[in-house]
Amino acid sequence: MANPHASVTLYMEKTLIANLSRNKSDKDEVNCVVTKFLLHRIENVRFLRQNLLDHLEGTSLWEFYRNGLFNKSTTPLVHRSDAIRVALLWKNGGIYLDLDCIVMRPLDSLNNTVGTVRDFIPNWIENGVMAFNAGHPFLHFLMKSMVLAFRPDNYLSLGPSALTEALLDFCDRDDLPANTLLICSRNSSLFIQPPDSFYAIGSGRADVFYHPETDPADRNKVKHSFLSHIYDSGSGRPVPPTSLYAQLARMYCPITCRRGENNGSF
Repeated sequence: MANPHASVTLYMEKTLIANLSRNKSDKDEVNCVVTKFLLHRIENVRFLRQNLLDHLEGTSLWEFYRNGLFNKSTTPLVHRSDAIRVALLWKNGGIYLDLDCIVMRPLDSLNNTVGTVRDFIPNWIENGVMAFNAGHPFLHFLMKSMVLAFRPDNYLSLGPSALTEALLDFCDRDDLPANTLLICSRNSSLFIQPPDSFYAIGSGRADVFYHPETDPADRNKVKHSFLSHIYDSGSGRPVPPTSLYAQLARMYCPITCRRGENNGSF
């Protein structure tokens, strides 16, 4: 709704993933009524079902994949997703968003930027929202760093922790201050967004989104955000109609929200 002219691509894996238990909730929902509706109603959104690891070809992560290291992961979905999003950005450029984001403002001003969070580890950078030009030197550096950072039993090892450490190294910094333009290696630049841009309510306060009564202070926190990352939205938690999550969904995703409510999926 906030970006009606943006070209949006939703990438979906089409092959079985090793070490991933399958149950009814994990099955591909290509024919679910909400997805069908979106495909026909929202013209600027396309769905691509691919072997997503193929996007690693031509990057420093390709041999890592070919050597079967992803098959050793205890959290294969997380590790694959963390790697694939960086490769896609490096090859194509654009803006990456996790699926559990509600966008509230135009995003076309975002470029070569990532976001920090509050109430967490100092200088922590999340990888749920990233915007970069294709071929940005940092993304190449990040992929090389991810190969060394991978730990099969640590679900964060290719995600925020790898991103944060790579940024510190690439920009030769001891800190990553919010709301700051950093001039880094190869004379490239990166902007560190403040927490309110993407993560006004962090993962440590995820319950706030699901409280039946919304605290006006929390509603005010997201007032000027580009988007809100809705933590735990894929966990099946009930969403009371008066909750902050429901209010944001009705305001900024009215079509999808209405269809979901009508079909009992929200």
